[in-house]
Amino acid sequence: MDRFLEDAAAGTLPTYSFIEPNLWHGHNDMHPPESALLQGIPFDAPSSLLGGEALLAQVYNAVRSSSSSGGSNANNTLLMIVFDEHGGTYDHVPPPAAVAPDPTAPPGQMGFTFDRLGVRLPAIAISAWMPPQTVVNGVHHHTSVIRTLRERWNLGRPLTARDASAPDLSVLLSLDSPRDPQDWPDVAARPVPEFDQALVPPEAPLSPLATAMFHGYLALAEQLGAAVPVVDDKAPLRGQDATAIVHETAHTLFPGLRPTSS
Repeated sequence: MDRFLEDAAAGTLPTYSFIEPNLWHGHNDMHPPESALLQGIPFDAPSSLLGGEALLAQVYNAVRSSSSSGGSNANNTLLMIVFDEHGGTYDHVPPPAAVAPDPTAPPGQMGFTFDRLGVRLPAIAISAWMPPQTVVNGVHHHTSVIRTLRERWNLGRPLTARDASAPDLSVLLSLDSPRDPQDWPDVAARPVPEFDQALVPPEAPLSPLATAMFHGYLALAEQLGAAVPVVDDKAPLRGQDATAIVHETAHTLFPGLRPTSS
């Protein structure tokens, strides 16, 4: 995140940047923290929305204030905020039909053929080339991001029939001249409570959900070539033991994450 903020200020952001929130202890996404879900911790600090709002404000302000005379700046950066699910909110609109990614593929679970979309999700597009307070009611897909990137930088053929048919996001950028970033809305995140690591009970046993996810992770890590220990799926497991195993196997898969000795 520090690197993103430095690059935004210096005008050296790469052509495509992807920011994913931290979902673990001291999280800054919009879920309850994974520690609360998996270890049954009866608290949520910071709250599931305040941490995410603070991250969005930080990214937005970094893009808005980017004023480099070359490279990336507020006038040539499109900031897309997309969500991966609806958070359980009821949607009264039936999901519409959609082009299947691969019409020749066999059906999936329960005979699903991937020929319709899911529930509606929010998305926010921020650009100097969009009229203020624009509301888009047309249907877009997550794969609209893929199509837009592919066509903007001539990255080749569509990955699937789904992204080939997805609406391009470039039509949203409809102004003839950019809006001055100084005229964009001012945003300020509400204070975020500090995360107290001491409240995480490392001796507490994993919840049933956490146990299932842990063993699923071990199976995936082994399939990808990591050396994983043999863990009895019927034996209770403490949070600190599971965390230690995940850390070690993750380092095997991603050596760059292994702490370096001083």
